[in-house]
Amino acid sequence: MGKVTVVCGGERLSRGRARPGSLATWLALMVLLLAPLAGCTARDMATGDGATLESMDDGSGDGGGMGDAESQDTETGEGGISAAVPGDGACCADGDCVCRGGEPSETFATSEGPFETSSYAMGFRDGPDFLGATIYYPTDAEPPLSGVVLCPGFTALQNSIAGWGPFFASHGIVTMVIDTNTPLVPVSQRDDALLDALASLKAENTRMDSPLFDQLSADRFGLGGWSMGGGGTWLATQAHPELKTGMTLAGHHATAGGSATVAKGIEVPTILFAGAMDTNILGGGQQSQQAYAEIPETTPKILYEFGSAGHFAFGTPLRTGEGALGRYGLAFQKVFLEGDERYRQLILDPGPDVSDWMSNVE
Repeated sequence: MGKVTVVCGGERLSRGRARPGSLATWLALMVLLLAPLAGCTARDMATGDGATLESMDDGSGDGGGMGDAESQDTETGEGGISAAVPGDGACCADGDCVCRGGEPSETFATSEGPFETSSYAMGFRDGPDFLGATIYYPTDAEPPLSGVVLCPGFTALQNSIAGWGPFFASHGIVTMVIDTNTPLVPVSQRDDALLDALASLKAENTRMDSPLFDQLSADRFGLGGWSMGGGGTWLATQAHPELKTGMTLAGHHATAGGSATVAKGIEVPTILFAGAMDTNILGGGQQSQQAYAEIPETTPKILYEFGSAGHFAFGTPLRTGEGALGRYGLAFQKVFLEGDERYRQLILDPGPDVSDWMSNVE
């Protein structure tokens, strides 16, 4: 089926799918002819902003007649709140933002999101500094799509943190979860793995056979990691201030030269999760707090330590802290990766099971 879109004064009046010569096509043309009665003023017509048939392609598909509405263009939040369209700038003051869905709530951000997801583990660029990966993506979210790359910890494989993939993807964020060349690589090689994988993710935007062809944002990318993967995240964001976010899960720097080595001077907005029950050699011993202290006050940053969490509580976003781990992680990405200021309210105050909280985000 082809896609039919009628635009009036910059506003879509009709959007759906139809085959050439179908009823939907003729209805779209009728809307075009009757556009003045549908809200296109004389001024719209005079300035060239009047009704136009934006597109009528003849792509193939199943079915016919009126076609199915493209729901990703009109996502609604809880309570049926009408949605902003990605790129319309409606959810931030400066207009530089990606807006999806209606007004967010704690419940919404602590649940799987509104988008269908899929994943793939082959076909993308095979970089030298990571072994493999799975890319999780929303199948029905409108571009541009932002993306994050996540790295596991020492001795761990990607499945240890794979729960973040479908969770973020269901909220519209492409997530690449990687394996390092061996599970034993140190922190100083995990930043290389993250950055190499990020290059592969970005390349998906121009690979013709990729599900993400022409779908990715040009500059909305972040990094994250668990344990030594968190240490690698600090190193990578320290060296690449152009990144939008860093997210560390029980981050480790004890074997990487200490907090100043990995985190001093980071300019990338960073959220650091920790567990009060973690051990000193893994991600405990105040390692996240020490890294937080090295990040300048001019950089947006949050530290959230869960009182009942140990080192292995961070692989599944909606289990720890009554789901607060996922909620704060998602909301932070929405604010600083996508620029959606509506989510800021969800990260201003500490949530459940907090034993230590520090933040300069207002």
